[in-house]
Formats: sequence, C-alpha cells, structure tokens
Amino acid sequence: MKDSPLKCDFPETDLEQQLEKTLYRTHGARLASPPARKVAGVSDSSDKMEHGFAHVSDRFIDIRTAFMSFRSGLPTIVSFFMIIVLVLGGIAEMFYSGALLAVLVAFGPVWVVVYLFDIFFPLTLPIRVDRQKGFVYVGHRGTFYRIPWNELEVTFSYNWQYLGSGVVWERQYYSHLFMREKHYFCGKVPKMPLQRKRISSGFNEERLYKWWNFIVRYYKDGIIEEDSINLAWINYGSFKEDLKRKSIGVAIVECLGVIVFLPSVIWWHYSPFKYKWPKNIDEIFGKTNYH
Repeated sequence: MKDSPLKCDFPETDLEQQLEKTLYRTHGARLASPPARKVAGVSDSSDKMEHGFAHVSDRFIDIRTAFMSFRSGLPTIVSFFMIIVLVLGGIAEMFYSGALLAVLVAFGPVWVVVYLFDIFFPLTLPIRVDRQKGFVYVGHRGTFYRIPWNELEVTFSYNWQYLGSGVVWERQYYSHLFMREKHYFCGKVPKMPLQRKRISSGFNEERLYKWWNFIVRYYKDGIIEEDSINLAWINYGSFKEDLKRKSIGVAIVECLGVIVFLPSVIWWHYSPFKYKWPKNIDEIFGKTNYH
C-alpha cells in the first residue's frame, strides 16, 4: 500500500493537529483556503454536481454535505432492481403459480424500507454561502457559525479504506471545514475553540476538486447559463420551474421518471422530519429551507 500524496498543489496544513479532541486522522491534509482558490487543471463546471447542492440563486447557495450522491441514487438503483425482478417474476408466473407473489414477499420489504428511510430520515443541514454579504453559515451539532469567506478554512485529505478480502485498499477523499469559536453566531455555545466538519467525501479525487472549484467560481462570478440547466433538479422548486420550459410530453415523462426513480426530489420538499435553520438565520434570508 503506497501512501502517495494528493494531486492538488495546495500547501500542507497542521489544522487537524490543533483539534483538542482526537478524531480519526487523515493523510496529506492540504489547505484550500484562505484565500479560496481553485485546484489547477480541474473543471469548475456544475455538470453532474446536482447532488451536492440544495439551492442556488444569485445571492446564496446551499451546499449539501457528504454522501448525497449515494443517498439520492439509492432509490434509483433499488427501483431498477425491482423492475427487473418483477419482470422476471411475471415470466416465472406463467410457468409456476405464485412466483410473482413470492418475489414481492422476498424483495418488496427492501423496496419499502429504502423509500421510508428516504422520507423519514432527516437530511443533514447544508452549508450556506452568502456571496452578497461575504459570509458562510455552518450548522454543526446545534451550533451555528458565521464565517467570513476570506477566513474560510477548508482542507483536502484522504484515508485508506479496506474494501474486502485479498487486501484490497482504496483511498477515500475528504474535504473538511474548520470552525473557530470566534465565528460562533447562534445556537449551542461551542465546547471547543476549534472543530471540524466533513463537507464532502468520495473515492474520486478529481470530482471532489471539481465540486470545490464550482463553489469558488460561483462565489466570484455568480450563476452562469449552464448552471441553470445542470442544477435544475436540485430541489422541488427548481424542478417545477424546469418543467415549465419543456413540452407537455417531455414534462409528463420526466415527472413519471422522478416519481419512480428519484422521488427524493419531491419527498425532501414535503418531509416534516428535516433540520431547519434557526430564526437568527431565517431573519436574514427568510424561511428558505431547501434541503
């Protein structure tokens, strides 16, 4: 197992070592900000970035935290699997009576559990970047911070993950945001002067950098034309607006596709079991809970 460095050329940092509480340690931590800068040689496009964000407008963007691609894709994978299983069960029913019912009894509960989890398990609170005022709002275990963009401390790092027998290891990449006591805004008073929040992770290093590059580009330049297309399905409101630009036939097909394969776009809008921004932040932006 070779402990090779990250591909980005950012400076190394000892922020992790400054934490009072010993958390799991990562390798090769690199400081992406301050000042916030892009990773050289990596795109800043919003293409295929829709799972990483809950809302985008000229004023602010809500950033979803880790594992959102997996969570958004899980109902899709299960739905495809169930369609295949039901088709095979229907074929078997022509030869063996009760085969389709047996398939539903065997696999139906898994389908139901995945959907119920997606409906009732709260989404983690996003991070809100206010490009108009130059602040980043972060919720972490009941404590809310307001960090000036120019003081934002974000790092890239990785850990080796054991993926199975035969000594198969793979690097998992992370980006962490560090929160200092001086940036406390509301909620529970911080128990430590410095804390860390994981804001994204995955096994694709370049995708992690692309996600960060888009955030930096958005903060500096705002929304460009391609963002309106690439991020059209990040929440229910933007999905409905996107449908208005489509023909009736295309809109019907897309609605059916969302209901079957990506119902979280709708459920996350109406779910009563989601975290909410505190009133101190709602007073600034209004009650805009998109996550």
